[in-house]
Amino acid sequence: MTRVDSMTFALQHADLLRARATAADFDPHLHGTYSVVVVTNGTAHIWSSRWNRTVRAGDVFFFNPFEVHAGSAGGLAQYHVLYPSEAFLDSCSAAIRPDEIRTIRTEVMTRSRTTLHLADALATADDASIEESLRQVLRECDFSVESPVSTSASIARTVCDLVRQDGLRSTRTDDLAREIGVNPSHLVRSFRKTIGIPPQTYVRQVRVARARELICAGFELDDVAQMANFSDQPHLTREFKKVFGVPPGALSRGVGR
Repeated sequence: MTRVDSMTFALQHADLLRARATAADFDPHLHGTYSVVVVTNGTAHIWSSRWNRTVRAGDVFFFNPFEVHAGSAGGLAQYHVLYPSEAFLDSCSAAIRPDEIRTIRTEVMTRSRTTLHLADALATADDASIEESLRQVLRECDFSVESPVSTSASIARTVCDLVRQDGLRSTRTDDLAREIGVNPSHLVRSFRKTIGIPPQTYVRQVRVARARELICAGFELDDVAQMANFSDQPHLTREFKKVFGVPPGALSRGVGR
């Protein structure tokens, strides 16, 4: 069960949202952007579809867009999360073509001068220092760039692509299975084994990712709920809390909307 003691947000600019949090546990969830997590106090066990290990104060770890992940600190851990856009990544490495997908292959960057510089910059909340320190961290990461064809080889990856292309419509599992020509129960088993959550949970969290973008763009929560295809604002709030541990109003206030 997701248990968050506190979380606050700050929108540095359109290409970099950041959050500061204290939490004990996070259920499996995803974000629509890259996530760079800086542990400042405590330890936590983290898993994703790519890796599974324990992180400690001074470590920095990474998730790619739509990569399902979860964590448990046992007690409480304090950390910062930076959500850089594709454009921000372009400023740290070579830009990619529209038909390519960039993946951070680095799992965890253990405590070092580079990670501590980023932690210090976040502690002082100096925007320029944060950006430069984050760029240095990302420059030390290992990346791969591949075409969508190679990432759609499995049933689960194909479903992910379909959901991302039209994640705001009501996507039934039977419809997805029919579209790619497999049995619905086989689709659910394959998807959950590969991605870590059922297809319908994935669909809802893609909508939450879209809602986050809309809130940062300045839209009111009622409008966000409608635009992201939630039944109403309470529905948006329930799903948003499953991902962030706090209601969407916390993000709206944090980014000054």
